Amino acid sequence: MTLFRVYLASLLVLVAACGDSNPDVTPDAGQTLSDAGSETVDAGDKTPDAGSETVDAGDKTPDAGEVTPDAGVEIPDAGDVTPDAGNETPDAGDVTPDAGSETPDAGEVTPDAGSETPDAGEVTPDAGDQTPDAGDQTPDAGSGTPDAGSETPDAGPHPEVSVIDNWGFEEWPGALPEKWFGSTSNIDIGGVQKVTTNAFEGVNAVRLANSSTTHKRFSTLAKSMPAGHYSCTYQARGTGDVRNAFFDDDYSTYSGYTTVDSAQWKKLAYNFNLAADVFDTFEIIFSVRNTSGENLLIDDVRCVRAAEPCDAVNCEAWERCENATATCEPLSGRCNDAADCSEWQACDDTHTCVVAEGRCTRHADCASTPETPVCESATHLCVEGDPCAGVICSNPATTCNPTSGVCELAEGACNTTYDCLGALPACDPATRRCVSATHSSNIIRNGGFEDWDTYYIPYYGDNYIPDYWYGIDNGVSDPGTEIKPSRLVHYTNVVHGGSTALQFVVPIQVAERFTSEKFDVPSGNYFCSYRVRGHGSIRHRSYSSAGWSPQTDFLVVDSDEWQPVFFRFTGNVHDWRLFFYPSRSEADRDHLQVDDVVCTKG
Repeated sequence: MTLFRVYLASLLVLVAACGDSNPDVTPDAGQTLSDAGSETVDAGDKTPDAGSETVDAGDKTPDAGEVTPDAGVEIPDAGDVTPDAGNETPDAGDVTPDAGSETPDAGEVTPDAGSETPDAGEVTPDAGDQTPDAGDQTPDAGSGTPDAGSETPDAGPHPEVSVIDNWGFEEWPGALPEKWFGSTSNIDIGGVQKVTTNAFEGVNAVRLANSSTTHKRFSTLAKSMPAGHYSCTYQARGTGDVRNAFFDDDYSTYSGYTTVDSAQWKKLAYNFNLAADVFDTFEIIFSVRNTSGENLLIDDVRCVRAAEPCDAVNCEAWERCENATATCEPLSGRCNDAADCSEWQACDDTHTCVVAEGRCTRHADCASTPETPVCESATHLCVEGDPCAGVICSNPATTCNPTSGVCELAEGACNTTYDCLGALPACDPATRRCVSATHSSNIIRNGGFEDWDTYYIPYYGDNYIPDYWYGIDNGVSDPGTEIKPSRLVHYTNVVHGGSTALQFVVPIQVAERFTSEKFDVPSGNYFCSYRVRGHGSIRHRSYSSAGWSPQTDFLVVDSDEWQPVFFRFTGNVHDWRLFFYPSRSEADRDHLQVDDVVCTKG
């Protein structure tokens, strides 16, 4: 019992020391826990143990009087300020805890670095203004392509493009390579073959076969080439001799033969020079002979023009560039000023050297000064004299022209019918004088259409037509007239010679043949003409034992004036006849009229 009392006394002492922390009523869950003054607790009008606050029962808080136990009216253990901190932020006051108003441990500058970039200052870390470890050069390679300089890596420069078309013989649209076998080629077509195995480059090469000891040519098609120096290489293999040349308007000198006798490709060279531009005639030539076995194979024909100073110079059309000075100089007969011409010449607005005023190159230049009609060749001045003095004309049809001082056809004289442009359309070869269409020198019978008569024409009955005309059509091998005879009219209104002409009335779109009767023509060259006027279209052609002459184009006629039409042919033929093809005639000019058809021996 004594022990129990001692224990109980000890327990009371302990409770008195700790205060009343275990109220009579346990606070309801969810409400604010008591010990703080005015918060509502589990029950009653007054808060137990809290002074005037509502507690579990009665008007006064047990064990505390009117103030909160152990705290009075202040918040327990804290008063009006935040417990243990007053009005200041706990442990820090108005400034950042442990740092005052300055940035903790750093002040106003960047911590541990000041205003400079940490550990580097104002320059690039460890490198300064230069590119790291390389300066301003390209790293480890300089300014050239890495490991190769400015050239193509491991291969050097690309081959220049050849001026020769289809230089590798890759294009074969048929039996021959494209752009080859030009006009100078005389090798048999069968001797030019396509090779599709073991080409030097690409997939094709060309084989040239000529076992003869006489050379045969194989060339490019004609093309234009600028002047300059050209260096060529090509590959060859097989067995045979080969050399080169070129053609512009003539054959160049050939290079020496190279004998090829190898199954491996062998590089050959050929160089040439073009002194002037070549237009549409240049061909490079391969001359081959003595081929055998696999014959001679060619591939990779590369020709390159050497660059020249004038390549970068543009000159006027009347100038040329001199490579020695890379400047433009006038062409022969052209000029910048009179200093570029002879002393008796002037430079006109077209930059051409012309005869200066008061100077001459021929007697005709002195025609305006009849007192001085002779041009003195030494001084190019007009002087007194006779332009025909000492001039002898060997051709009886010519005489000295007193103005020009040269032998010219005399009035009415002719060399051929082409010279007879007046009323007399034919040239008599015996006298070299122009004569009428009825003259015996004219081989065309009734060429002036002076003679007409009535003839029976199959299918058309009797018709009035010109003599020796309206040759009968006997088929393809013996063609003749197909035009209706009613379209042929005896015409006298306007004639070129004589009193009659032939009128074609053919207001149709399709031309119909009209022909002379056939006859034999002795050997020789014959110069022919006829006159035509009116409104319509016409063309001509001839046929004989030699076949058809070339077909001419239609001549469109729309004039009241007679105009000549010229042609020629070679004799020594049988059954020669002349055809006319009239069409599209119109009545406004009396349709078409033809007169004075002549052919004389030249």
